[in-house]
Amino acid sequence: MAQSKAQRWLYFGSLVLAAESIYMLPYLRKTFQTSMEVSFGLGAVEIGLLNSMYGLVALAAYFPGGWLADRISARKLLAFSLFSTGLGGLYMASLPSETGLVLLHACWGVTSILTFWAALIKAVRNWGGAQQQGIGFGLFEAGRGLVAALLASVAILAFAHGGSPTDGLVKVITYYSLATFVAGALVWLLVPDELHCEPAGEIPADGVTETQPTHWRDILTKSRSWLLASVIFCAYFLYLGTFDFPAYAERGYEQTKLFGAQLATFRDWMRPLAAVCAGLIADRLHPSRVVGVSFCLLLIIYLSLALLPSEPSLLWLLWGQVAVAALAGFALRAVFYALLQETGVPLSQTGMTVGFVSVIGYAPDLFAHTLAGNFVEWFGVDMGYRYYFACLSVFSCLGLLATWQLVRQPDSHTVTS
Repeated sequence: MAQSKAQRWLYFGSLVLAAESIYMLPYLRKTFQTSMEVSFGLGAVEIGLLNSMYGLVALAAYFPGGWLADRISARKLLAFSLFSTGLGGLYMASLPSETGLVLLHACWGVTSILTFWAALIKAVRNWGGAQQQGIGFGLFEAGRGLVAALLASVAILAFAHGGSPTDGLVKVITYYSLATFVAGALVWLLVPDELHCEPAGEIPADGVTETQPTHWRDILTKSRSWLLASVIFCAYFLYLGTFDFPAYAERGYEQTKLFGAQLATFRDWMRPLAAVCAGLIADRLHPSRVVGVSFCLLLIIYLSLALLPSEPSLLWLLWGQVAVAALAGFALRAVFYALLQETGVPLSQTGMTVGFVSVIGYAPDLFAHTLAGNFVEWFGVDMGYRYYFACLSVFSCLGLLATWQLVRQPDSHTVTS
């Protein structure tokens, strides 16, 4: 069914709100880790293990989620995911036990990945069309960044007026749950059922119209699939590294919990700027070049964090390091799925390709959330964070190498505007 320009932007906006609001609850620690420790009576490692449980279930859900995305309406999948995730948030606001939190994060791995992620990416790729993948994903990530910053800013106000860290955290959790419900309602009203289907007249990335069904072996036997998964693995690991900036400021620079939350909000406000610029540049110079430059910038920043001590006199430098790391990290997130088009992945294989590369690409969810806490426990605050950032700098190099190799593959067919 044909849609007007206004309808097209409305459902794009609903996708943006859905894509960000659903992850505010599972990744609450990126802004409120120390408050979660106080409120739930858990340590840094235990809080990290919650996200590791989430990541474990998510890892198992990516494969079947890709299959679902190619066969079931995005509207139904996304709305179900949002409503069920919001219900979990209301349960979290009751301050359950550690066991309850572990089970909740496992459930979120199903509701925000199995029935959500691949369907979302395919919907965004459809929206961008064959010639505007960079700006399509760039606008999508920019919109997510704007929504994240707005949601986080309101959450900071709610937290600051909570009276205590626990009361403030409960207000934040309830607020995020309501935001997820609103997103679910908008998706149900604005996203057409046909969105999961390939648009009429759309030309696949490699210029070949496919009539045969896609099999997993078509994905697994292509070297570009494995290299793309490696790029996303490194990019996602480096992005998760920015989650530890608030706790690093509080522990290493001896700042307050409110300061840590403000630093996280500042980080999130970098996202719209990075995503729009990355998308525009990607459509002119190819996404792979944006990805490569971003890996280089992250290498420099994480090396500087590893080599310099966390002294209060250098707090001004931390703001700059956070800004550059956020810009580069969000630029990676904005365009790495645009590599699907640049490397010639047909639209009909999007769901299954995204399902496969996500299994490897988002594997850092299994270990990244506890890594910094373990380093701090083993080596102390100063050296622990230095070793952690040194580890991230190594993966910056690996991501750069994977990107370089990806664009040199003979089964990658660059699509030009």
